[in-house]
Order: sequence, then structure tokens, then C-alpha cells
Amino acid sequence: MIKLKTGNNEIALTLTEKTTIVFPVFLFRFVGKTTNNEYAFIAADVSNFKYRFNQFIIKCVNGAVNPLLGEVKLVNGDEYEYYIYEQVSATNLDYKLSLNMVESGLMKFEKTIAKPKQYEKENNRRKEYIKS
Repeated sequence: MIKLKTGNNEIALTLTEKTTIVFPVFLFRFVGKTTNNEYAFIAADVSNFKYRFNQFIIKCVNGAVNPLLGEVKLVNGDEYEYYIYEQVSATNLDYKLSLNMVESGLMKFEKTIAKPKQYEKENNRRKEYIKS
């Protein structure tokens, strides 16, 4: 299971052993389990040892995104199904045009929730009335 949070996320996967091309570009696709919303982006493999593992930096942002730079805007803190495809193109975001799916699984996005404001109450005193 991949776990992501708001901001930069560094993840390691073993994808090279499943690829069929020499220098693959990896297309990520997330599908929300409750909403079915789809998000696609390309994350660069920054690993120095690609034959052992593939390392990616995925940036979960709140504003505008550039999906070609590994950025994604996930709106709900939720579980997603993830699919990773190999392809030659560094700009294609349509998984139907990619070569092969090399991995799938679950991803959990832990959305950062703002701390609720605490308001101080005034000192309320209650009077007790006794029947006489």
C-alpha cells in the first residue's frame, strides 16, 4: 500500500523487473474508491539503482498542478486504487495509449486537516434557585 500526504512524498517501488522497454516513463493513475474520480500524472524515476528499485517523488498539492512533473491534486482524504503503466512518451496522460500496466494496488491519501479553532467561553455562572 502506498501512503501519501499533502506535500512531497518519496515512494519506492519495484517496477523495472516488470517492464518490457529499456527506458520506460511511468504513468500513474489513481481512482477513488468512493468517488471514482481519476487522476493521472507522470512521475520521474529518481533512483540511482533502477535495476533494484524505482524511487519517485509525488507532490500532492492544493493549487494548480503540472501532471508532467509528478504533481496531483487529490481532493478527498480517501483510499484509491493505483495503476502504473510503462510507456515511451513523457507527455501522454491517457493510460489507454500506454504500453502495459506494470503494477496495481491500493493508495491511501491522508489529507492534512486544519486544526479547529478553539474559542474561549465566557465565565458563565449559573444561579441555583431553592424553593422555599
